[in-house]
Amino acid sequence: MISDALRYPVSDALGRAALLRCGVSVVALAVGVRYAVAVAPSVVALVPAAVAFVGAVVLFGTAAVILGSDDRRPLPSVRAVVRPGLEALALSVVVLVPAIALLTRSLIETPAALAQENGAGLGLFSLVSSTIAIFFFVACAYAYPAAVAASVSTGRLRAAAEAETVLPALTDPTYFLRWTVGFSFVVVAAWLVAIAVSRGDVLGLLAAGVAAYAVVAGARAVGVGYARASGGGPR
Repeated sequence: MISDALRYPVSDALGRAALLRCGVSVVALAVGVRYAVAVAPSVVALVPAAVAFVGAVVLFGTAAVILGSDDRRPLPSVRAVVRPGLEALALSVVVLVPAIALLTRSLIETPAALAQENGAGLGLFSLVSSTIAIFFFVACAYAYPAAVAASVSTGRLRAAAEAETVLPALTDPTYFLRWTVGFSFVVVAAWLVAIAVSRGDVLGLLAAGVAAYAVVAGARAVGVGYARASGGGPR
C-alpha cells in the first residue's frame, strides 16, 4: 500500500505528469504567497496573490483528479482541472477551514488556561474542548477526500454532500487504511510547503518538489481506497 503510493509519482505515466504539474503549482503557490506578503498592503500584491491562487487551483485540481478519476483516463489539461480545482478549494473552505480554525484556537488557548493559577476548572474545560476540536478536525479531514472524489467521479459538486455517494467509502476499512497513509503524506507536504514559502533558495525549491511528490502519493493512496470502497475495483 505505501510502496504503491510512493512508486506512483515516478512509475506511472499519469503520476509523472501529475508530479510535474504539482511541482510547478507548488512553486507558483510558494513564490506568489511570499511576494504577496512582502509587498502588502500595496496593490501590487494582487499580482503575486493571483499567481498563488492559480497555483493552488491547479494543485487542488490535479490532486482531485487523482482522487476521483479512473486510471485509464489521461491526465486532463491544465484548463480542464480548473473546475475540479475550484470545487476542491470550495469544499476545503466549507469542510476544513472551520475545523482548522477551531483546532488552532483551542491549541493556542489551552496552554494559557492551564498556566493560570486556580484555573483548574478552566484548564479542564480547555482540555476537553481541545480534544473535541482534534476529533472534529480528524473527522472533517477524513470526509474531505471522499467528498472531493465523489464530486470528480460523478461530475457533480452536489454529490460531495450525498450520503449514498460518500458514506459507503467512509465506512469501508480499505478507505480508512489508505486515508491514514494519504493523510500522513499530506501532513508532510503541508510542512514542506510552509518551508518553500518561507525560503527562496535551493532548499525552498527542493521542499516544493518533495511536497508535490507527497501530494501526488497521498492522493494516489486515498484515491485507490475510495475506488475500492465505492465499488470501482482495483486501481
